[in-house]
Amino acid sequence: MPEYSPALSIVTAALELLAAGWALRAHGRRDVRIPVALMFVFLAGYQLIEVFVCRDPTNVFLARAAFVDVVWLPPLGLLFLLRLGRPRRRIWTWLVYGTLGLAGVISVWVVVDPTFVTGTVCQAVIAFYTHPTNGIELYGMFYHAGLWAMMVGGIRVILKADDPRDRAHAADFVMGTVGFVVLALTTEVVFPGTRNATPSVMCHYAIMLALFLARLMWRESRSREGRAAAAQARATATPDRLSPDVPPGS
Repeated sequence: MPEYSPALSIVTAALELLAAGWALRAHGRRDVRIPVALMFVFLAGYQLIEVFVCRDPTNVFLARAAFVDVVWLPPLGLLFLLRLGRPRRRIWTWLVYGTLGLAGVISVWVVVDPTFVTGTVCQAVIAFYTHPTNGIELYGMFYHAGLWAMMVGGIRVILKADDPRDRAHAADFVMGTVGFVVLALTTEVVFPGTRNATPSVMCHYAIMLALFLARLMWRESRSREGRAAAAQARATATPDRLSPDVPPGS
């Protein structure tokens, strides 16, 4: 394979960070904007970490940081669906927050375990990681179970949500998730050598998820609440002016 080039990662990260900034500033519901912005940030985060990893493949800490970043996507996706679906049963809330807590535990484990990842090889536009123990199998179980939960949870919101806009948001979320997961798994089947590069392959294909997240954020910002918030912001930014024909204090 050819020598590693950081161009794809840099461009992807720049676009995702711009999308995160737009999501934070866009008009619409906070419960939609914040989780979407966080997903954009973590998607961009891996791209940037990979660039630094491949500049210094001997830096094992950076390789661990890449896996810490990746593990947060499923919990954040589930948090987005929780905010979107607003289920009445509290068990769903506890499950989602439990997933966030477990991601935190896994992050600490990845950082402190010196055997989780011991080396990196970068070629073309992807990074291959070396795992001498079975720790990556446990990590992968959590990550892939989280991706399946994102897809199943999104379908549940499509079927249960009362608001057509929320159903459309969930449909975009599911399509983006299915798209990048199917492409990544297909790549690993067709090119078995990429199995040690799963985080890199999946995060590059996750641009599909980012595109669908951008589409749902556009829909959210153009919704009735979004237009009302935009009108209010314009009114606040334009101070009332007294008529020149009416003297002050009259």
